Amino acid sequence: MASLRSFRSSRRPRIARCIVLATLLCVGFAAAAPAQEMTATRKFGRGLAGLTLGVLELPGNMAQEWRNDGPLSGLTVGFIMGVAKIPARTLIGAYEIVSAPFPLPAGYEAPLAPEFPWGYFQAEPGQVYGFSDRYLSAEMAALKLIPGAEVRRSGGALLVRFPGGLLFQTGKATLNTEAKRRLASVADTLTQNPENRIQIQGFTDSTGADGLNLRLSASRANSVSDFLIRQGVAAHRIETAGYGATRAIASNDTAEGRAVNRRVEIQIRAGGVAAVR
Repeated sequence: MASLRSFRSSRRPRIARCIVLATLLCVGFAAAAPAQEMTATRKFGRGLAGLTLGVLELPGNMAQEWRNDGPLSGLTVGFIMGVAKIPARTLIGAYEIVSAPFPLPAGYEAPLAPEFPWGYFQAEPGQVYGFSDRYLSAEMAALKLIPGAEVRRSGGALLVRFPGGLLFQTGKATLNTEAKRRLASVADTLTQNPENRIQIQGFTDSTGADGLNLRLSASRANSVSDFLIRQGVAAHRIETAGYGATRAIASNDTAEGRAVNRRVEIQIRAGGVAAVR
C-alpha cells in the first residue's frame, strides 16, 4: 500500500506538468497561426485546446448567458449548455487533431463551432487569449470601406449590418440602385474568399402585423441573397432567415429606434465553422 501511495503521489507532479505544457502549447498555436481558420496548425491547436481545456465550456457558457440574458439564464441555461458541450468539445478536439493534416470533406458542417473554448471570456473582439487575431481581418478591412456598412466581430463571425432604409423603400423588398452598388462591393469581397459561409438575416420594426413583418424580413433577406448570387457568389454558401420584429436591438417606442431595427445583417464565417457560439 505504501508503495502504491508513493507511486500515485509521484505521478501527480507529472500530470500537472503535462497539463501546464498542453496549455502552453494551445496558447502557442493560437498565437502562431491565427490567420486561417482551417490551416493544419490552427486545427491542431484548436483540437489540443478542446481535449485539454474543454472543461472551460461550463464556466464559459454560464458567463456568456449571464452577460447576454442575466443571472438566472447564466445559472440555468448556461449551466446546461456547458455540461452538454464538454463532451462535444472533446470529441471535436480529437477529430481536429486527427484530421489536421488533411483537407475538410466537401460540404463539411461542424456540429459545434470549432473555436478555442476560452473565447467565451473574450472581452475585446479580435483577441484570442490576449493575442491579436487576424481571422477574417482582410474581409473586415474591405467591408469597412463600403459606405453605410457597420462591420464588427460577433460570436466568431463578421457581422455586416445595413440599415433597412439604405437598401429598401418602406414596406418593399426590392433593392434600390444605391443598395445594389453597396452589395456589389460585398459580393466582390465574398467571391475572393470562396470558402467562407454566409447567412443573411432580415429584420423589421414592430409596426404592422407580425405575420406581415416576418414575410417582409424574409423577402428582404432573399432579395439580398439573390443579388449576391447574380454577382457570382455560390448559392450553396448562403443561408437566409427573416425574423420580423422579434430581435429588436433598439426600442420600438421611438422613430429612431424603429429605424435602427429595420435592417439587414450579413454574417460571414470561415469554411467549416457552422454554429454560432
